[in-house]
Amino acid sequence: MSSPSEGGAVADDAPAESDDDLADRLERSPRGRALISVVIVVLLGTVLVVNMPDSITKRALQHVTAPIANVVGLDQGWAVYAPSPRQESTYLEARVLERDGTTSVHPTPIQHGLAEYWDYRWQRYADTLLNGPDNRERWAPYARWIADQDRAAGHDPAVVTLVNISSVSRPPGGPARSPWAEHAFFSIGVGQ
Repeated sequence: MSSPSEGGAVADDAPAESDDDLADRLERSPRGRALISVVIVVLLGTVLVVNMPDSITKRALQHVTAPIANVVGLDQGWAVYAPSPRQESTYLEARVLERDGTTSVHPTPIQHGLAEYWDYRWQRYADTLLNGPDNRERWAPYARWIADQDRAAGHDPAVVTLVNISSVSRPPGGPARSPWAEHAFFSIGVGQ
């Protein structure tokens, strides 16, 4: 075979028919197209159920669509926009009582700028912990994790307390929000 500079033909680098990727094979076969159509319909149905207003129908279908929504990342609530947006700003803070009587504070990491995009999971996790007693089973593991972080920093934790720091947003024309309030909602003793 000659090189292009010698004026000869250039070898065709196109993949052979047997080298087709899975997407191409699925799109060419009738069964593949049917499978793709089913996946699209399931995803669209999941999006519809996730975004439905609270109703008997939504509650009936949620047990089927919730696992799909969680895996694909469609499990986001849009109530922040309408019809009744959330009016309370909340922050999670862990306070660790050390064995020597001092207290250390572990706020949920909040990044600014571009770091917000890859660290937002902490805010979502804190929001999940703060959203009521349905998430009570997550409180102790999080508190123990905080104790482990505190130990790794060279401290000797005795008690971890989770605190909800919140403020209610007010309508325009007056103060932007109510004063910040703190509410300790969970404590656990952590052994050595």
